[in-house]
Amino acid sequence: MSKEFNFSICMPVYQGSHLIGNAIDSIRKQEFENYEILIGDDNQAVAKAESQKTKEILDSYNDSRIKYTKNEKNLGYPENLKLIVSRAKKDIIFLMAQDDFLSNDALQKTHDAFLLSDDIGVVTRPYFWFYDDLNQPVRAVTPYDPANDAVLSVHDGKEAFNKIFDSVGQLSGLAYRREYLEIPFHHDVFPAHIYPFAGILKKHKCVFLKDYTVAVGIQESQTRFVSSIYDKSPVESWVRMFNTVFSEPEFSVQRKWGNDDIASHYVGLVQLKNFGNPGVLRREILLMIKYRKKNLLAPLFWFFSIGCLITPRTILVWLVDKYKLKVNSSLLKSIEFNFTS
Repeated sequence: MSKEFNFSICMPVYQGSHLIGNAIDSIRKQEFENYEILIGDDNQAVAKAESQKTKEILDSYNDSRIKYTKNEKNLGYPENLKLIVSRAKKDIIFLMAQDDFLSNDALQKTHDAFLLSDDIGVVTRPYFWFYDDLNQPVRAVTPYDPANDAVLSVHDGKEAFNKIFDSVGQLSGLAYRREYLEIPFHHDVFPAHIYPFAGILKKHKCVFLKDYTVAVGIQESQTRFVSSIYDKSPVESWVRMFNTVFSEPEFSVQRKWGNDDIASHYVGLVQLKNFGNPGVLRREILLMIKYRKKNLLAPLFWFFSIGCLITPRTILVWLVDKYKLKVNSSLLKSIEFNFTS
C-alpha cells in the first residue's frame, strides 16, 4: 500500500492557555507534517481573557494548519470533542489533550500502523503519566508486545481484548480511520471517545504500537480538580458502553470480558476517594460488586475498598503521590520516550 494518509488532530481546550503551547510544540516538531490541528475552545463566555490568551498563543505560530474555534457557550468535554471531530475532513482522526506531549515520531509511527493492512481501523499505544518531569514516569500503560507493533481484533482472546481497552482511557495518541466511523462520540465523560473506537474495532482491526508515543500530564488534569466528573459512575459508564456497542449475541463473550475487567479496576477507587464528591466512593464499591460478584471473594478488592473508606483524603492523596514518585518511578526507569525539547 503506497497511500499516505493525512491527519485531523483534534484537541479540546478548557482553561489551558498555560499548557497548550507545549502540546502544540510537540505536534509541530513531528517529521510527519501532513495534518491539520483542530482546536475547540470550550471556556466559559465570561472567561474572555483566557480564550483571548489561548488564541494569541495559537496565532503566534502563524501556521495555517492550526484551526481555532471558540464555542458560543460551554459545552462540556464530550460535546466539545464531538463538535471538533465533526469538523475533521482528513483520513485519520488523531486525538490530543492540551496538557500532554507526543514523542517526536508519534505521528509517523501511527501513520505507518495504518499501512499494515487495509483493515486497520484504529491505533492505540502505550503511554505513561508524569508530574513535573517528563523524564520521570510515575505510572504506565505498557505495550501489548514490546518487540513488535501488534495487529489485534476483538476475536483474539480475552488478554488482547482487555489490553486494548485498558489502553484507551486517555485520549491522546488514539487514532481512528474516519471512513470507518459509525458510532458517534458519546455524551458520557469517561467513555466519550471510546464508543467510536469500540465501534470500529468491532468490525476492523487495531494496531497496538510497541513504542511509547504519549506522555500524559497529571498535575493539571481536570480529574484532580473537577469533582463533578465523577458524579456519573465511571464503572457504570464503561459497562453501558460495552453493553451498547457489543450488544449482539455473537459478542456476548466480549461483553463479559469488558464488564468483568472494568469492575476489577480497584485502583480507580483511590481516584474517586481523593477527587470525587462525597458518596461516589461507596456507590462505586457497590457497583463493582453488582457487575462482578467475584469481587466479594477478592482480597485486593477489599484492601482497596476498606483502605479508601477509612483513610482520610488528605493522607491518601499524599500517600499515592509519594508512592508514584518514589516506587513507581524507580520501576519505570527503562521506558524510552523519543522526545527532544
